[in-house]
Amino acid sequence: MDMIRTMAGIAALTLFSAKKLLLGKKTIISILVALFVAAVMGYAGAQDVEPLEDGTNLLDTLILFFFMPVTAMIFGSSLIRDEIDDRSITHVATAPLDRAFTYVGYYLPLSIAVAVSMVAVSTVGFLAFFGQHRMGSEELEVYLEFLGLVVIGSFVYSSLFLAISVLFKKPVFFGLFYAFIWEGFVGSLPGAIQKASVKHYLRSIGSGWVEHGDISGFDQASSVWGSAVLLLVLMVFLLVFGAFLFREKELV
Repeated sequence: MDMIRTMAGIAALTLFSAKKLLLGKKTIISILVALFVAAVMGYAGAQDVEPLEDGTNLLDTLILFFFMPVTAMIFGSSLIRDEIDDRSITHVATAPLDRAFTYVGYYLPLSIAVAVSMVAVSTVGFLAFFGQHRMGSEELEVYLEFLGLVVIGSFVYSSLFLAISVLFKKPVFFGLFYAFIWEGFVGSLPGAIQKASVKHYLRSIGSGWVEHGDISGFDQASSVWGSAVLLLVLMVFLLVFGAFLFREKELV
């Protein structure tokens, strides 16, 4: 019976947070990102391009390289912190549901919201570019492969930025540093240092899936299965770590 009540509590919090994320102000940001990606890829698609190669490179650059971590940062780094600051988290902190399970109730809708946002942005960008050219089985395969990558990335990045939102009082600043400096710059440097970024392992998985564009020839890629296992372990560790911090933290 306790497990049933726990699952019901997680489901209720997941539903509430999912609506808040998908129907709140952050949705406007997702729409603006989608419009920007559509404009860039639509313009690029109208030029003299090699569709499969150049379209794949644009999806790689715009989605995996930039907007994937940035979107997760925008959605996740302030999710819990905003509720702590405005005291709306009081009803959560005083609820009978164990805080570790409550934390899962924040993580699941965050991951879903980021995944839905990135799938929508990827779809808009794909159609804006490839809609101007022939779309066959190879193009559809590229599309589905990138959707798989953004869903994986959504769950991993969400676990990272949600933990950050509990760990730091000003999580947005650290989130900006990680998304723009660490992932954007340090993660692109040659050598072993780029292996300290989530993006490296996402692109490593992509190098084994995607047969077109620069990602298919990612010279410094780690093994596909090794990258998948590492991302899974990292996600679980961050989820457990964040749940522990959330349980022990003074929220009210």
